[in-house]
Amino acid sequence: MSLAMTLPRASRLPILAAASFATATQSFVFAGLLAEMAADLRVSVAAAGQIGTVYALAFGLAAPVVAAILARRDRRTVMVSALVVLAAINLLIVAVADFPALVGLRIAAGIASAAVIPAATASAVALAPPEHRGRAVAIIIGGTTLAFLLGIPAGSVVGDMVGWRGCFAFAAAIAVLAAIAIGVAIPPVAGDAGGAAGGIAALRIPGVVPMLALNLATFTAVFAVAAYIGPITNQVSGLTGSGVAVMQALVGVASIAGLPLGAWLADRGRLGLAALLPLGALAGNLLQAALLAGLAAGNAAAMPLQALAVLASAGSLFALGPVVTARLAVLAPQARGFILACNASAIFLGQAGGAALGGAGIGLLGLVGAALAGAVMGAPALWLARGLVRRAS
Repeated sequence: MSLAMTLPRASRLPILAAASFATATQSFVFAGLLAEMAADLRVSVAAAGQIGTVYALAFGLAAPVVAAILARRDRRTVMVSALVVLAAINLLIVAVADFPALVGLRIAAGIASAAVIPAATASAVALAPPEHRGRAVAIIIGGTTLAFLLGIPAGSVVGDMVGWRGCFAFAAAIAVLAAIAIGVAIPPVAGDAGGAAGGIAALRIPGVVPMLALNLATFTAVFAVAAYIGPITNQVSGLTGSGVAVMQALVGVASIAGLPLGAWLADRGRLGLAALLPLGALAGNLLQAALLAGLAAGNAAAMPLQALAVLASAGSLFALGPVVTARLAVLAPQARGFILACNASAIFLGQAGGAALGGAGIGLLGLVGAALAGAVMGAPALWLARGLVRRAS
């Protein structure tokens, strides 16, 4: 009997989280070496940073299409194959000679990752008991958190030792290890019975599109500020360099608190409380706007108040994730792969849209405009969250 069939269910979920750990690690593994990469490829740092944007857009646009094409395929096979392809793409980046080639490979990486995360999430939901679906989703999302706490910093260390190309070789190695672990320890997981047509039809199920819109709106609201956290932190708290990194690390702290809360709300059916979560993003952005407008300027309270704003915004975002994902899994059980791919698409498009919205706000009003734009998006997120309660009754 294979290891995949003998492992208890509780042991399989952390192994599935290796998929999100691997994809999240490679998505931003270059962040700490952006200046070196830009110099080597003879482009500006701003241009080099766009490899993160094109990756997110490729993921967001490709996820539903990839899910439709692979709808009926065994999800373990999809994950393993896509992780191997992702590893190969990262190894090609190691040998890349110019910036356009790097951009093309990052687009390919976004498309490959679009096959991994929805399959991992759908597999976790399928393998977990119904009363623990929220916890299962939180574990998969936790792989992304672990990537930001360990994987991405480790990639920066490798890059410091052997050059920026080494961080992509590191990402390739992580993808290979994740593919091996999933291939050995996870049993086959059936794809969507209805195929692509069933997935598209599932979009007409009452409540599905509003839940997708909820994630899109909330991520847009949070990332309108998160995308510019460096200059925003500098203006409010006067922190630079490692000080900004500490403020960024609070996002990881918020996820550690938010994910278990979201899992508990989902598994206990406390959807009325869950519907209030976008208030955290709205309040956090309003507090950031007030601080940027001069509240607590020159006061020792500025830094802890800004930390509170980051914790409220990021914590509500991470708590909402398991709730929305578990709800979608219940609403569309015959098309989980496709619907969860649409959910992943909403998340990544929300990140890209938030950065664009925040940039537009800055162009109009300065840094305070990013926070106000994020707060404006918090209002529709709160309105859409009412659907959690309405569909639960």
